[in-house]
Amino acid sequence: MKSPYLRSIMAFACATALSACGGSGGNLILSGAVSGLAKDGLVLSNGSSTVAVANGATSFAFTDLIGNNTNYNVAVQTQPTGAVCSVTGGAGQSSNYNVTTVLVTCVTDQYTLGGSATGPGAAGLILLNGKDSVRPIPDSTAGTYKFTFSGTVGDGSPYGVTILPSSNPANNCVVSNGVGTMVKPGVSNVAVSCS
Repeated sequence: MKSPYLRSIMAFACATALSACGGSGGNLILSGAVSGLAKDGLVLSNGSSTVAVANGATSFAFTDLIGNNTNYNVAVQTQPTGAVCSVTGGAGQSSNYNVTTVLVTCVTDQYTLGGSATGPGAAGLILLNGKDSVRPIPDSTAGTYKFTFSGTVGDGSPYGVTILPSSNPANNCVVSNGVGTMVKPGVSNVAVSCS
């Protein structure tokens, strides 16, 4: 039996549940998408409310709900170590629906990878790091060649310098310090020695 009394009880129960979830009158979720986050330490804020976003996350949501017609301003409170994140669409006023349109875009810091080559045959080498390649060029010191890959390596990302086999037919050149993890301010101590 449908009665006005029963409807009133149901409406009161729904309102009470929404109020309980929202803390101080809020009932809307403030959330969004995250792209490019490959580092730890990102913290977003909306006023005094904060949320930590984990490495590799593709979305976030504040646990504190917001109310209807409430101004919000999502900002980066703490940048992740070794990356920079920015917020698009982070400020506005809520309506009757959850806010899901905030976008956080992160870019990992990039550093250069290089070193030196010495000995006979060093001039003709082609060095590889993944798909990136470089030829050592003469340095001011006789018999020494320098190289820096044109592509950068992200902070905390692995690198591995090898020699293109066809440029080292006698196998007389070897790489030292060629494998590692990129750190600030970059790597310049990769050494290629040709006997």
